[in-house]
Amino acid sequence: MSYFITIALILSLIISCQKETIEQSTIELTVEGKQKVIVIEDYGVGIEFCLLNENDEPATTFQEGENFKFHLAIINHVEPDTTMYIVSDFIYNEALFKVLDRTGRTIGKPWEKSMCLEISDGVNQIYAGEKWIIESPWVETQVFEGPYESDNIKYLQCYFSGLNMKPLPIGKYYTELSQQFCLGKYLPQPKNEFVCTEFLTLRIYFEIK
Repeated sequence: MSYFITIALILSLIISCQKETIEQSTIELTVEGKQKVIVIEDYGVGIEFCLLNENDEPATTFQEGENFKFHLAIINHVEPDTTMYIVSDFIYNEALFKVLDRTGRTIGKPWEKSMCLEISDGVNQIYAGEKWIIESPWVETQVFEGPYESDNIKYLQCYFSGLNMKPLPIGKYYTELSQQFCLGKYLPQPKNEFVCTEFLTLRIYFEIK
């Protein structure tokens, strides 16, 4: 266990240093644009980020009362036939799936973390070419009732509870996530190696009509 804790601390320091020195890249979707999904591949780490309508189609315009969904995917394109593991620091990012109005005022989030297990990221296996997906509807009512309940919302090491947000009123909004995404290689102890994207800001403007 101490080995995994040491690796987590080393990775945290590496990422912290990189965030101070790497030029930030901003990728955004507009309401008017034809593109509805942010798609990035950087050093073999693939990212998809979008909003889905009630038909599970990428969209930036929704009808009043519609329960749209957040969608974030990580894809392992690092090396053919190479299994990696997902580094989970993005799941602790407080901006994940947060909604703001066009003035920058925070409206809220669909859920909150209820519990995170103290286990190594090494259990977050992702095969070559595999896509790992995290999603949440804006109106999420399911709550965490203990780690052994079968219908919990769980992604990687963390359990989530819905905040039962009200449907957004007519207006213009955006969601934004600033993050560096990393995959780790399985190597003999005590070696470790990480493949990371640049420090990215992913921003989606959307409208409720």
